[in-house]
Amino acid sequence: MKSYSTLLLIACLFLVYPSYSQIKGKCIDEYGKGIPYVNISVKGKAIGTVSNLEGNFSIENTSVTENDYLIFSHMNFDKKTISISLKKDQILLNAKVENLKEVIVSNKKRKVKEKIVGTKTETESILINFTSNSLGTEIGKIITVKKNKVYDLKNVQFNLPELGYKSATFRINFYTIVEGTIDLVKINRTENVVTVTKSGMAKLDLSNQDLSFESEFLVAVEWIDFENKENITNQENAIKFSSAVFSGPYVSRDNINLKWENEKLMLNIGPGIHLKVKEYSK
Repeated sequence: MKSYSTLLLIACLFLVYPSYSQIKGKCIDEYGKGIPYVNISVKGKAIGTVSNLEGNFSIENTSVTENDYLIFSHMNFDKKTISISLKKDQILLNAKVENLKEVIVSNKKRKVKEKIVGTKTETESILINFTSNSLGTEIGKIITVKKNKVYDLKNVQFNLPELGYKSATFRINFYTIVEGTIDLVKINRTENVVTVTKSGMAKLDLSNQDLSFESEFLVAVEWIDFENKENITNQENAIKFSSAVFSGPYVSRDNINLKWENEKLMLNIGPGIHLKVKEYSK
């Protein structure tokens, strides 16, 4: 009798909290145009994805219930949260209005030198990968800025010895670090997108973005899209970064609305991401 009551209780719970194995929709702007590369995540859970070039998205996970909420995030639009139970055919996002960044002009002469910071490696023997197979997952590298120095960013590079897709698209994001805590919101105001079609070194020009740092920061690679090769199985798909010992910590998160995980792996392995910068005194 006790076993029967337990089974009945479990059945009732499933009736009260139905799961949604698949959620589909499209992110659009005020003109009805699809918005590409919107981060969509389930509030408080490591479940998320990114909309494609047409703004369409799909989440397949039986852990999602009608009590959950979807969060829509994009740097050019206001964040939006909706209930799972609401109609989700089209999600209208409102354009974000922001003040222009103050520009300070100075005639002070500075001694400038170019340098490489971060971890530069093309090894195929030490590899690491994203912690999640879901779009929107990020992996990052902490960059330390020398005391009383400023780093103007010129480009970012990372090596992919293994790319099990016909192509993979990444977004490069930057985050400030305050008292050891990595900010959750990116500071760049431009979509830094790069598509890779073969294994090897990937590079993105940042010289026109006016990105400068006076203290340590995080540069992160976010996986936002891919195209499968023909006749390939999921087990063969892989994105792996070159790494190196004593280059950690390993910083990652499964989607944009989760806190960063800051781990020290064996031999302090971290992602091989490096930047070309112009260094000068404050």
